[in-house]
Amino acid sequence: MVFIVGFEDSQALDPQVAGRKFASLARAAREGFAVPEAVAIVTKAHGHFLATGTWPDGLREEVIDTARRLDIRQGVSIRSSATREDLAGQSFAGQYRSFLEVNSEREILSRIEECWESAGSETVRSYLRAVNPQGSDTEPPLLAVIIQRMVNASIAGVAFSRNPLRPDREEMVIEAVKGHAESLVSGHRSPCRARVHRDGRVSVESGSPSYLRLSRKTPWREIAGLLERLEKSYADKPLDMEWAVDRGKTLWLLQVRPITALAPEEVLPPEGAWTRKIADDLWADRLEPFMAEVMLSNAPRFDLSRIARIAGITPVLPAMTVIDGYLYVNCDSIRRVIAHIPRSLRFKDLDNLLPAGSHLSDIPPPGAWTLARIFLRVILLPLREPGMIPFICLHSTPRAIRRLRARMALPEPGSAATAHSVLERLRADLETLALIQANNQWPYFHATLFTWVLRWLAVDRLQMTGAGFLGLISQGSDNVTIGIEHWFRRTALQIGSDPGLEERFLSEPAAELAFSLPAELQAEVDAFLQRYGFRSRHRTLLIKRWAEAPEEVVGILQSLVRHPHVGGTAMGVGVPFTEDNSLGMVFSLVLRILAGVTRRFLDLREELRFLLDEALFRIRRDLLTLGRLSEMDETIFFLTPREIEEMVTGRLTPQLAATIATQRQQRFQTPVEPGTFWVDGRPEYDFCAGGTVLRGVGTSLGRVTGRAVIVEDPAAATIRRGDVVVARHTDPGWTPIFSIIGGIVMEEGGLLNHCSIVARELGIPSIVGVSRATQLIPEGARVTIDGGAGMVRIEEG
Repeated sequence: MVFIVGFEDSQALDPQVAGRKFASLARAAREGFAVPEAVAIVTKAHGHFLATGTWPDGLREEVIDTARRLDIRQGVSIRSSATREDLAGQSFAGQYRSFLEVNSEREILSRIEECWESAGSETVRSYLRAVNPQGSDTEPPLLAVIIQRMVNASIAGVAFSRNPLRPDREEMVIEAVKGHAESLVSGHRSPCRARVHRDGRVSVESGSPSYLRLSRKTPWREIAGLLERLEKSYADKPLDMEWAVDRGKTLWLLQVRPITALAPEEVLPPEGAWTRKIADDLWADRLEPFMAEVMLSNAPRFDLSRIARIAGITPVLPAMTVIDGYLYVNCDSIRRVIAHIPRSLRFKDLDNLLPAGSHLSDIPPPGAWTLARIFLRVILLPLREPGMIPFICLHSTPRAIRRLRARMALPEPGSAATAHSVLERLRADLETLALIQANNQWPYFHATLFTWVLRWLAVDRLQMTGAGFLGLISQGSDNVTIGIEHWFRRTALQIGSDPGLEERFLSEPAAELAFSLPAELQAEVDAFLQRYGFRSRHRTLLIKRWAEAPEEVVGILQSLVRHPHVGGTAMGVGVPFTEDNSLGMVFSLVLRILAGVTRRFLDLREELRFLLDEALFRIRRDLLTLGRLSEMDETIFFLTPREIEEMVTGRLTPQLAATIATQRQQRFQTPVEPGTFWVDGRPEYDFCAGGTVLRGVGTSLGRVTGRAVIVEDPAAATIRRGDVVVARHTDPGWTPIFSIIGGIVMEEGGLLNHCSIVARELGIPSIVGVSRATQLIPEGARVTIDGGAGMVRIEEG
């Protein structure tokens, strides 16, 4: 029986005989690549050793003869070559023993036995259990052993035909160290690293002087050429290889295998600069894969790119992306728009939309001809887009809202609904969502524009204080969010007027109380849920709405009963506008008119937001029904709309769909700190003063000192009157607690954030954009916040 095979033997390419590593080397050698001479002790020898504890007859002598032919005095390497090694998803990297520079006959025999024994080690068994969590296929595989002539390497390393972290880029990654590569692959040395682009450009990472000397000696392009030829011979599959350059400057191939762990495309940050500013106001929550695809596919209907084309501005696309589940806006799109605005008309706030180091003054202003062309196009734009005219938008949008409500007044799917009928319903609800977003683009545009113009005129030009500006837009508003807040306060006062009912709200758990309310109060709560039950504390589809979790409504009422509102309505409270001698009557009138129009657009935006909540609630119910029918339950939220279509129509098996969704769900459960910006694949965060003072953007004036409470769920949090709530971000479902808190600090949001609007209405200090506030402000610390200055001072721990 033959127990040793060489590259040219008939069984050398069979992984079940020679193992996968040797089969790959044999294939490369036969195709003319420079591979050091080697043989493999076949897997049957390992099987014999496992069964008897001894070597097959004559094999020891044959190994010694082979080692002498390979010049063992100069050293050989002993490596594993298992039947299930170097597979996609199962690399077995570092699990088996390997040995370099073996140069004695006695040592070579002992090293081979150590390789065999490592196949059944606890390390390998643990690895098998980890890559096969279902418990199948966890028996250690048989092992072939490679005996290979050593290369007297001056430089060695590894190379990847695709960037493992950025496979979408047209570049190879090469790492090099002095001497053998074993210290590199074992993680004991840091390499000199270069990216070689497909067009031949080489980008070497900077480092120490010795690092640079090694860089000059490394034949980057020659290694890249070898890698490209290998990839072509493997049908363009992504590969990694181990290589070495000997003292004679010959480049040798030592190993080649598939890249076993490419980063999934869906988690790769794109190139270029991207910002959370504006995007966090469009969608503050982390997007599950379903909504991520929906938002990006709907973006052309609400990102104003079509309007920009009509106006003669070529948009930069894509205008939006999703990174780590968070929505981002393309900074180049913002720069393109700014480039069409004269320098004298650029708001200071625009500077905050770009990464550090970017300045509005660096963006060249438009030429006279460009301005004239855009001006003419903008004059004609209302003929195609009447909503561009603010007063037409104010009157046409309510009609559009009524049409969209009529569209959603469809019968609910019955208990006998099939997956195909629910899929049709989901398609209709997704189209309704897209229509809502399309109808919101002009109201959102006007709300943003009027707010910025008002701030520019009042603060930048007329030197009004931030408090004075906030006072202009803090007068009474009338929208659905304010209506919800009124209901909570009124109902809490009614409960407080009944001693027996008040005692129950102070003592019983919300989960029990929600289902044992007095009939009259139950009727009120039911009516409230019928009208407002689409809301929740966050917008994500993963969280139950109030209609599904009435205990959350009861929990908010309990907080308000414990700390009843003191004084009359706070609606309209704010710093009133007072004329200054420096402002004439004309400026006073203009500012008041602008403030009034701004408030109307902000109110209209809240109404559209509530309509969006209703559409999202319907989509959530559609998905939960499909999850129940497919036995995927809530993991279905981690499939994309396209994948759900394929599953329902039979093009994707439920088993594979469940696997995909579960893997994404596991990644999604890992906490992520969203960068304020992403620049060329790396996050950047807003500067945040350390120590006891944090800075953000004040969105509602006032100054208050209180206990800091880190809140994720307002219904479950223990909040006392006067507390300062600290949160990542908020949703309209948070506003009922605003009447008892002293102030609020948020990591994300802006002047147009709905909770900022309500805070202004209630006269509560509010600050947004405080980077990592939930991490830097200790729970229970005494803090002072100034909503006009946008400052948070931590008084004590």
